[in-house]
Amino acid sequence: MSRRWLVLLGVLGIAATGLGLWGLHRTFVAEHIAARDAVTVRRAAVEQYAQAAMAQALAERTRAKAASIDRALADPLWPARDLLLWQRGQQILPRQADAVAGALTPARDLYARLVDPDVTPEDTADAPWDERLRLRRALFDALAAKDADAVATAFRGILATSVRFVLPAEREVPYMLAMLARFAEAGQPDPGLLRMILHAGVPDGQGGRIESVQRRLLLRRDAFTQADFAFLAERVVALATPAAVPVDAFKDRVADAGPPVPAGEIVVPTLLPGGWYALPTPDGARGVRVATAPMLQSLTASMRGRSLLGSDYSVTAPNGLVGPVHQLQLEVASPEWARALKAADDAWFQKALLLWVTGALALGLIALVIIDQARRRRFLTLKSDFVSTVSHELRTPLASIRLMGETLERRFKDAPRAKDYPARIVRAADGMAFLVENILSFNRLDKGRWVARRAPARLADVLAAARDKVVPHAGKPVEWQVEGLPDDAQDLTLNVDAELLELLLVNLARNAAQYAQRSPVCVTLRVERLPKGLQISVADNGPGMAPDVAKRVFTAFFRAPSSAGTRGSGLGLAICQKIMALHRGTIRVAATGPEGTTFALRFPQEVMQTCPAS
Repeated sequence: MSRRWLVLLGVLGIAATGLGLWGLHRTFVAEHIAARDAVTVRRAAVEQYAQAAMAQALAERTRAKAASIDRALADPLWPARDLLLWQRGQQILPRQADAVAGALTPARDLYARLVDPDVTPEDTADAPWDERLRLRRALFDALAAKDADAVATAFRGILATSVRFVLPAEREVPYMLAMLARFAEAGQPDPGLLRMILHAGVPDGQGGRIESVQRRLLLRRDAFTQADFAFLAERVVALATPAAVPVDAFKDRVADAGPPVPAGEIVVPTLLPGGWYALPTPDGARGVRVATAPMLQSLTASMRGRSLLGSDYSVTAPNGLVGPVHQLQLEVASPEWARALKAADDAWFQKALLLWVTGALALGLIALVIIDQARRRRFLTLKSDFVSTVSHELRTPLASIRLMGETLERRFKDAPRAKDYPARIVRAADGMAFLVENILSFNRLDKGRWVARRAPARLADVLAAARDKVVPHAGKPVEWQVEGLPDDAQDLTLNVDAELLELLLVNLARNAAQYAQRSPVCVTLRVERLPKGLQISVADNGPGMAPDVAKRVFTAFFRAPSSAGTRGSGLGLAICQKIMALHRGTIRVAATGPEGTTFALRFPQEVMQTCPAS
């Protein structure tokens, strides 16, 4: 195999190795991604379930508090600290501390004037209020006279008037508290009456009730300054406590009013800052306050009970529970998933490390092969240069030996004692010289130093020159036959390197003479014109070659096992193949057998040139 093919195969091998390693790398990466995705998908499914479960729990909690919201909307004494209600852009629940800021006390001042029997407020053009002032005076007079019937009549008149004419809260509340306070100072009021006025409400005679003082004060908190509201609330508690009138709910409502809830426009179920959960309604929003941390714990326990989570799993909200419920980021933390992700990463790292080591080893082996081939080529180059140098140096002594052999042959050709020794010396020198020339020629051809110098040459002259170099020096009888030459053979001219073509024919003929076992040796050359070129067949009458030998005869330095007793370098046929390649032709074993071997030399049309010989 030529060096060019070896280089090509090496490059292809490197490319195939790289593609294989790259394919393995992609497979390992895909496996790593799939392993992580399996954990991620399972985790995402559990987290999605947790999010849906939390949304459902929040919605159910709000629905469970729907009656409480409606009750708190109707009854200002109903607890509403953890209830949320927005209507038409205003916060209804939880109730806000919306008393008017300031230190003015008009209601307190009015109460002071009303409760003092020595002070008579001036009449006004307001008939209902003037009627109240008249009844106040009648009550005070009855209390001073200690006339129980008159007191009862006066108080019934006050209640009847409050039913018929509802005054503004800033007058009604101080007035009613002042009357009750004066009544309590003069004598013990009926507890049922106090409960009705302060807490339950006054029947209106038509199946309804007029708001009690507690509810009226809470509903119209915005009609009083903060100082007045605090004062009036204190008076309500002071009057209710001795008579065992329910007052706890009132005190809680006074205390639980707080800042507004930043609900804004609610279009989807949303968790607001402060733990408020709001559901959108046609005219606003409603919801409840939730404790998020216990809710997460309850959700974790519920999912564990459904076998969705293990004992070491927990549901957390790393970014907090604020925002639309469907966008809440709930995470399910578990050491098991962390271990699974770490195992996937470790497996990928081990495979990648193995792949990298394999790639490094492959590159190392390739580098060693390249170094080895470079050293081998260097060794072959050195060997070739050495052989070429030695062969070149052998030329001179061989020429001297041949010259002395020819001299001895001329001088002792008639001496019986000399026999044929001088002739044998000459033949041996010629054989050695041919061997040296073959080595030098192969070295030049193999390194590309011998370029075919084509020129017109008569085929008959080339054949004759080859015959002259073979027949006289074969050491055995040789019959040289040329067949198939056309009638104009003397004018058949080829565009070839005559020296190379002569060397090719000499090598084929000498091989035939060297390996032939018959006598005489018959070398037959047959020339045939082809439609697209010229073919020269060289046949001998030797013993033939085995099929496996015929396949390798053109390999440099190859010698058949049967040629152990003959001289040669194994370069003759290799030289023939290189010469044919320089002429763009081919050489092959056309036939071989016990009757001999035939080599076919096929030249392309471009070597054909018919012209008169010079």
